[in-house]
Amino acid sequence: MQLNAMQEVAVNHGKGPCLVVAGPGSGKTKVLTLRVAKLINTGVPAEKILVITFTKAAAIEMKERFNGLWDSVYPVTFGTFHSLFWGILQKEKGYKSSEIISGTSRSKLLKEAMEKADIDIDDSILVNTFASELSAFNNKSLHLDEYVPKFCDKDDFIKLFHSYEELKRKYRMIDFDDMLKKTYQLFLDNPEVLKKWQGRFEYFLVDEMQDMNSLQFKLISMLSANTNNLFCVGDDDQSIYGFRGADPRIMQDFVEAYPDTKKVVLNVNYRNPRNLVEMSARLMSNNKNRFEKEIEATSAEGDVISNMFMTPKEEAEWVCQMIQEQSKAGISPNEMAILYRNHSDARYIISELMARRIPFYLKEQMPNVFTHFIIQDIEAYFHLAIGNGTRTRMLRILNRPVRYLHRQSVETTGFKGMLDFYKNSPSNYRTVEGLISDIKLMSKMSPYAAINYLKKAMGYESFLRQEAIENDGDFVEFQCVLDFIAETVRECKTIKQAIDKINMMRLKVDFENKNKSQTRAGKVGLYTLHASKGLEFENVFIIQANEGIIPTNKVETIEDLEAERRLFYVGITRCKRRLYITYTNKINRDKSRFISELKLDYSSSDASARISSKRAETVAYSSSESILSREGVPSSSSKYL
Repeated sequence: MQLNAMQEVAVNHGKGPCLVVAGPGSGKTKVLTLRVAKLINTGVPAEKILVITFTKAAAIEMKERFNGLWDSVYPVTFGTFHSLFWGILQKEKGYKSSEIISGTSRSKLLKEAMEKADIDIDDSILVNTFASELSAFNNKSLHLDEYVPKFCDKDDFIKLFHSYEELKRKYRMIDFDDMLKKTYQLFLDNPEVLKKWQGRFEYFLVDEMQDMNSLQFKLISMLSANTNNLFCVGDDDQSIYGFRGADPRIMQDFVEAYPDTKKVVLNVNYRNPRNLVEMSARLMSNNKNRFEKEIEATSAEGDVISNMFMTPKEEAEWVCQMIQEQSKAGISPNEMAILYRNHSDARYIISELMARRIPFYLKEQMPNVFTHFIIQDIEAYFHLAIGNGTRTRMLRILNRPVRYLHRQSVETTGFKGMLDFYKNSPSNYRTVEGLISDIKLMSKMSPYAAINYLKKAMGYESFLRQEAIENDGDFVEFQCVLDFIAETVRECKTIKQAIDKINMMRLKVDFENKNKSQTRAGKVGLYTLHASKGLEFENVFIIQANEGIIPTNKVETIEDLEAERRLFYVGITRCKRRLYITYTNKINRDKSRFISELKLDYSSSDASARISSKRAETVAYSSSESILSREGVPSSSSKYL
């Protein structure tokens, strides 16, 4: 298997620490597997070699690629940090697999801890926030008083932490964070146990080092202390799991902790188009906390296209049109991917893909927007407008917007019962009469007009603004959901048709989520930017590339901004041929600054700065005049490189 010069240096490294900086498409997996083969060929016993990566799937793939090099089977250990240290805890402390708490069980235990700490358990966002904060704290190996929560109150966090730990002890349970914490404490308290496990392996290879947290770094340093044969591979520019405690500075800390480290930069990119490699270098030059790199590209130039649309619906229509055009041109759907920052950014794409019957693959379960409280409110109003006014539906909209009507006023006799209830209260009686009048008016409107009437004339939008203020919600997100459902039912002629469409779309999204684990073959891939890491596609669409989305509006520090830039970098480097970056003309949300940092209009004598030699083909795929005018889709503004 042929190696380039720097790959060969890495594979042939002898003893002692080595840091391999490996960017996208640089052949890091090949280097790791051939490095293991080299060690065995030079006489190192296979059972003395440990290869650690971050996911079970990556460990399995690495093992399969290594085994494919040989006719015989060698007992090299491939695993994840958690599997390694969980195995140590099982042998040394007698833990059993039945004591592991994860998934739904952990959420239930967390809610119980929140209730015990007198924290609102009905707010699902708050539950997820505390779960993330707990993991971030546990993986930083800090004292509780040193940790500053990013997204919740410190006093609440401390109370929750103690309650959660108490419940785990009570039920004798252990979560994934404990696997690392308890092993670290075991090594500190029992030097003889540490010495025993230090003798188990001699050579340590770590993949995806940029995803390592400080506790993992301490553990692997302790385990390898006898030999310091620590071979770490990673790319600080692809460190995107800061919310799990990952820190790109650990790669720099490695060089400081091991002054005799050999540093090798895999400087050839075999995946991305040449012009995209140069653009991504310009992008990442804006980050200061990183290793400098000079990357050489081997692929020909590709097409990088940035488009602006007036609305997310137009954006989704255009992207789906591109996919259909490219499918006709012979590009397999599974070689196309749509990437987005958050699941909520994909709601228009999901709707349009289903409308056009374009098969798609979901790597992760996506929140079903059609179960959003706003859409359920509108659906309840629609049912009332056509005479399906059950007590449940009436209770749902009773004070949305706020009307100061009592729940007891809602009887099985409907509005007549409400009028009877308030016959001695003129003010409330008039309020009920106004509600009846509004719903009668809605019943005579198109669904689109009825939603706008509800928003403005009936005050529902103002109600949502107040809800956002009182419950720390995102009013812009609420507006987006309102706009989305209005666009979804725009072409429905009757409210009954709109109700049927909402129900159908809700069922379709549930179906796609249920079947998300099925094969990718013949399907367009839908991924968050985080979930796209490690994948590659011929053509990539990055949608909703607006300020406030990517980078997120939660950015508070330079470190936060650099993390968002790394995430965008991961997204654009999934592309092997064509990259489409789209954004919308949203109020208060300009195009992402990262698009500007790519410098699409960069001019120089370099080939990378010229219009692609395949521009005619690009225009055929991407020109709003040549394609979109045929479909009646409003044109966009485009920039080609």
